[in-house]
Order: sequence, then structure tokens, then C-alpha cells
Amino acid sequence: MANNMLNNVSIRLMSGGHAFSNSDIDCIKRAGKDATIEFVTPKTVLRPERGFNKTEAQHDLEATGYAVAENEVVVCSPAVDGIVAIMAVSAKCIEAINVLDIEPRYTSPLLPTESLTEGSYIALYEDVLYVRVYNDGLRFAEAMTVESDADILFYLESINRVYGIYNMYARAIGDTKRLNRVCRKCFNNKF
Repeated sequence: MANNMLNNVSIRLMSGGHAFSNSDIDCIKRAGKDATIEFVTPKTVLRPERGFNKTEAQHDLEATGYAVAENEVVVCSPAVDGIVAIMAVSAKCIEAINVLDIEPRYTSPLLPTESLTEGSYIALYEDVLYVRVYNDGLRFAEAMTVESDADILFYLESINRVYGIYNMYARAIGDTKRLNRVCRKCFNNKF
């Protein structure tokens, strides 16, 4: 599913990142020449911009346990606050984007959109959970595949054991109704 908000397009890559719709491409066309395309895929890692080498991006992704399938390619975001997102996405999707008369900028929900001194961003898009934790800077960021509410609770509980997120400010993004239903009782502060 793609959403067109000004020049921002979000593509949810289903089935492990191997399927997308023609309406996604139509949204990109309407977004214009400088479209920002956000890929929602669990195969995402962040790397510091300093020392980042685009030719080693696939190795960076695979070193964290995300194998790049034969029908996938690796794309990178521009740096945001000194951080680059590396994502494995459908090769067919990138081919379809490349024939358009645009200069795409790729991004991920895992990238910071605003900085916190302390707290967390928890985003849920279909079966992908994104968590970013701040405590005097970014301390943790990960994309995780979730199949059930129990998975969401398991991941958040594991992260809480290390970072104490239940006692911090938390911002829910994406499927906020589900996140509120599943997580509201976990957080001591308003979620």
C-alpha cells in the first residue's frame, strides 16, 4: 500500500519484500521528480554516515543477519543526523521506480525524523515493528518482524530489560490503535 502525502510515498513490501502494487508506482509518479520513498521492510539496518561505504552496504546488511535474496537489491538512504539506512527491497520495485522520470530518495521508518533526549519511538506497520530508543542520543534502533501481539510484547519487554523504556516517554506511530491496545499497560508514562 502506498500513501501519497505531498512528495512522500510509503511502500509496504509484503511477503518478505517481494511484492508491491502498481498503485505504489502510480503514487510515486504523482509525487513528482523529487519523491521520497519510504520502504517498510524488516530487512533494514542503520549505519553511521562516517565510514559508510555504499559498495559495502550489502555486506553491512548481511553481517547483521539479513540475507539479501536473489530477487532483492540493496538501497541506501541519504544520511539523516549522521545515520544511513540500508534496506533490502524488491528488485522489481526498484526497476519500476528507475524507469520513472524522478530522482528518488529512499528512507525508512527506522531513521530519526526528530530527535529525543530520552524516550522511544515505536512504530508498527502491518507485520513490521520499528523501535528507536534515545537516552542522551540514539542508543538502539531495530526493525523486527512480528506475527502476533505476543511478539510485540516480547520484543518490547526484551528492550525494556536493557533500556528501561517502560519508564520513558514513548511515541506510537503507524498502527497506533493496535500499539495502544497491546502496550498501554506496559508504559508508566502516557503512551
